[in-house]
Amino acid sequence: MEPLQALSRFFYLCGFLLIPVTLALAMIFKHRWSRSYDGNVEYSPEEVLAEMDREFTPLRRTTIRTQTEYLPFLFECIRENIDSGFEDPQMRSLLDRIERHRPNEERNARFTVVAGRQRSNLHLRWVRDSCDRILLRIQGAPPVIRALRDHKKRIPRATA
Repeated sequence: MEPLQALSRFFYLCGFLLIPVTLALAMIFKHRWSRSYDGNVEYSPEEVLAEMDREFTPLRRTTIRTQTEYLPFLFECIRENIDSGFEDPQMRSLLDRIERHRPNEERNARFTVVAGRQRSNLHLRWVRDSCDRILLRIQGAPPVIRALRDHKKRIPRATA
């Protein structure tokens, strides 16, 4: 047998053995990696509930009917009850948007705020009529909505 022919047969044999060995190793590592990824880490019920409270904040809703001149006071009430997320530039921009849009069109805005060390979204939807009356629907964290309901009692309602 020639040395070149023996070397050629050796490479063919290595190639044929390399394919099943590679497939076997790939299956073993895949099984190991999927097992370690899924993991058997057990969490306590308190940890699960804490994560759910942190990620899924409860939301409440309220509706306020008022004149446009009372909106800055209303938005200031929101700012007093949140830790961050609804700053002066956002408030001015929102007031400008409300004053500029045409009557009888519904508009909305959403702000991510932090209230009581918990992130939540503050959804505002409003409709403005031709007499500058605003129907404002607010959805947000319970402390903010409670404060707005208390504040709603102190502002005059828009006449229908």
